[in-house]
Amino acid sequence: MSISVLLANLPYLFQGAVVTLWLAFIVVTAGTLLGAIVGTIASGGGRILRAIVTAYVFIFRGIPVLVVMFLGFYTFPALGIRLSAYAAVTISMIVYVGAFVTEAVRGAIAAVPAGQVAAAKSLGMRRLTMLREVVLPQAARLAIAPILNISLMAIKQTSYASVVGAWELSFAAREIVERTLAAFQIFLGVMMIYFLICYPISLLANFCERKLSFDH
Repeated sequence: MSISVLLANLPYLFQGAVVTLWLAFIVVTAGTLLGAIVGTIASGGGRILRAIVTAYVFIFRGIPVLVVMFLGFYTFPALGIRLSAYAAVTISMIVYVGAFVTEAVRGAIAAVPAGQVAAAKSLGMRRLTMLREVVLPQAARLAIAPILNISLMAIKQTSYASVVGAWELSFAAREIVERTLAAFQIFLGVMMIYFLICYPISLLANFCERKLSFDH
């Protein structure tokens, strides 16, 4: 097995990795923001709003991300909206990741001790003040580890973007394999690149989980 093929094509793979990182950064940032907003609103909203959010979370958490990408890729043109493959995939993944973050945020808010909420009410805090000063700071700590794990999932799922024609690391690897027929060497390199991206985030998530357990 010659590793020279992989070394010769590493620069091209790194170009794909940069695109993957940008795609993951946009998806994770926007998806986390969407989920944090929806989860926070749903926690204090009425029955109808909670039902809508529950349906959103239930549907998107129950659908494979690849199906969501295909839906986004073909739905926008059907509605007369012309989007690039990157835009369609990015929007689809943001909505998908947002559903997972919504559930994480909603669960974190629900985990804040009821006694602290009652104490804040007894002090005459308004709902928004109580949310900002008491509930959200504690919920944020509880939600960090789950959100990091969701981010890991999102980074790895960006590889599906190549299926609808978006050029990134997996697409670049397929191009090289078609040219060199060195599938094992090339995808071994892809595996190592994904590992280098994901492993530090995995360590951070584990640290946050241990720190939270220790604090409790």
